[in-house]
Amino acid sequence: MKRIITSLALVCVTLFAFAQNSSILRPRIEIADLETEEAEVFHTKLEVFYMNDENPRVYYLSVGNLGIGVDLLQINFDPIYELFIPLGESLEEAIEKMNEIKAFYKKPRLSTMELDGCFAVAYPNGNLTKVNVTRRQLLSSNLLEFSIPNEGSGDLVRATYISKSEFGSLLGTLKIYRKLHPKEK
Repeated sequence: MKRIITSLALVCVTLFAFAQNSSILRPRIEIADLETEEAEVFHTKLEVFYMNDENPRVYYLSVGNLGIGVDLLQINFDPIYELFIPLGESLEEAIEKMNEIKAFYKKPRLSTMELDGCFAVAYPNGNLTKVNVTRRQLLSSNLLEFSIPNEGSGDLVRATYISKSEFGSLLGTLKIYRKLHPKEK
């Protein structure tokens, strides 16, 4: 019984110690989000947010968790790490960057562009990496592949796929947010 009480006390002390460290529990202010699940297999979670403790404020696009695999075959097993794309320091810059990404859906198949991104746990950190955005076509749907190379595993990449309609919905929600909050930068 003493071991159980001691173990619980140690867990509580550890939790309180982590709660005091503001770098672990950072406030993430969500502006727009979209979550879809098709056939309980394909799951998309997109989000535009900013970190409340950053000065100057930076807006980010979270394209969600990445799978690992080749081309359009990805196995999703990592629910912790997310891919973040910095969008800018104002809502106008964020919307402009989102429009730039959305325009890429009109490019020819297999066109690629590079963006800066951050692959991290729960919130973006300062470690930026190159993210490849590739225009893909799957039957009748337009997709963008957001991918980063998987070090040490040859041809395998970590990637996620976002359809044009999902991205457009998120951008529309962001534009509505801007209209509802005209004083917010």
